[in-house]
Amino acid sequence: MSLIIDCHGHYTTAPKQLEAWRNKQIAGIRDPSVMPKPSELVISDDDIRETIEGNQLRLMKERGNDLTLFSPRASFMAHHIGDFEVSSTRAAICNELCFRVSQLFPQNFVPVAMLPQSPGVDPKTCIPELVKCVEEYGCVGINLNPDPSGGHWKSPPLTDRHWYPIYEKMIEYDIPAMIHVSTSCNPAFHTTGAHYLNADTTAFMQLIGATCSRTSRNCAS
Repeated sequence: MSLIIDCHGHYTTAPKQLEAWRNKQIAGIRDPSVMPKPSELVISDDDIRETIEGNQLRLMKERGNDLTLFSPRASFMAHHIGDFEVSSTRAAICNELCFRVSQLFPQNFVPVAMLPQSPGVDPKTCIPELVKCVEEYGCVGINLNPDPSGGHWKSPPLTDRHWYPIYEKMIEYDIPAMIHVSTSCNPAFHTTGAHYLNADTTAFMQLIGATCSRTSRNCAS
């Protein structure tokens, strides 16, 4: 008997309280006096069940899917908004929600983590969240954004040593990464129609370019 696994699922139907809290967090970037605390976000198990049973779980049953690898909504990662502290707080909240989904529906969902990336910040700052998600939440993978700047591509290629701290932890835990950008804040790139497609091609060519470069050096020697 085969097991049908959807390896790319997002919590796009998260309770509305999450978006409301996020809007307050964004407002708090401009005015720290209104920055909300994580404890101000209250989402019950019933809230989660309601968003899952009539949406992802219903569609899984209709389509015959057995299991979904489930991560936070990608377009809402928005690593370009705020600083590392903003991203870190948001990642922790979103990852916990996906973990709670997996606890409420253990036969149907397995969590995958988003990382608290931020433009210009060393990727090693993501390690504590990655470790927590694997060791405490049982996450089986991560989403890795090759462009935390949101469409301006300021980070080194994925083959650069810049990313090695993440890769080393992936090897240690034997987990994969899904290369996944977030919202585009560059008006030249529509988020899903252009930025997502460009990112897949860009990441693919970075890997091919590095492989070709190594092959050429080996042949030359």
